Amino acid sequence: MMWQRFSSSRFARFLRLSDLPPQVAATESVSRFLLSKKLFAATTGRVKPAALLPYWNQKRRRFETSTHRTDDLRPEQIWAIGYRHVENLAQNRQIRGRGHCQAAVVTAQALGFHVNGRPYPRHVDVVGWPDEEDARLMRATEIADSMTLELDPRP
Repeated sequence: MMWQRFSSSRFARFLRLSDLPPQVAATESVSRFLLSKKLFAATTGRVKPAALLPYWNQKRRRFETSTHRTDDLRPEQIWAIGYRHVENLAQNRQIRGRGHCQAAVVTAQALGFHVNGRPYPRHVDVVGWPDEEDARLMRATEIADSMTLELDPRP
C-alpha cells in the first residue's frame, strides 16, 4: 500500500526541518488533517469552518490551529505524515480526510504561522486568531471556503 512504502530513514529524510525555509511562503501549500466526518461534506467536496477553528493553548496563551507544510511532497508522503503523526487509533483519532490550500489564504485573514517543527518537522501552527468567537468563526469560514478537500485514500 502506498502509505506503507516508506522506511523510517526515507520518512525522516522528507520530514527534515533543515530542508524547509524558516518562514512559510505565501505560495506554499498547507494541510489540515480532518479527524471527523463532521468537519467536511464529502458530497460537495467542502471543508467546514469547524475544521479550522483554533483551540486555546494555555501554555502559549493563544489560540492556534495545527497545520502541516506540504510543498514538494507527493500525496502518499502527505498522507504518511498524517498517519504517523496525527492519527492515533488507540485514542480513536482516525484521519478521514484533509483540507489544503495555499498559505496566502490564511495570511489574507490577518493570521500567521508559527514555524516550530514540533511535534514533527513539517508542523506549523496558525496563530494570530482574534479573541472574539464570531471573528474566529468568520476567518475559519473564509479559509475553509478556499480549501480543497481530499478524502483518506485508504480502503
